[in-house]
Amino acid sequence: MISGMEQQAHITVSGDLEGEFVITEERGDNEFVIARETAWRAAQRRAGAREATDEEFAAFEAEHGPFLPPDGEG
Repeated sequence: MISGMEQQAHITVSGDLEGEFVITEERGDNEFVIARETAWRAAQRRAGAREATDEEFAAFEAEHGPFLPPDGEG
């Protein structure tokens, strides 16, 4: 079993099942248990999204105001 604190091996699968996965368990010589990669960057790639450029972020803040830190209200 691969511990959550260890760096998991990443693989890309193509065919009937496609996408980015991580190996969560190794079972013997040629058998693995995989799970879909859920990291933010992987989710962005699946959605065809990207990070905003500095210019886009500045334009967003100019239109909507700056991002403020959370104030602890819940």
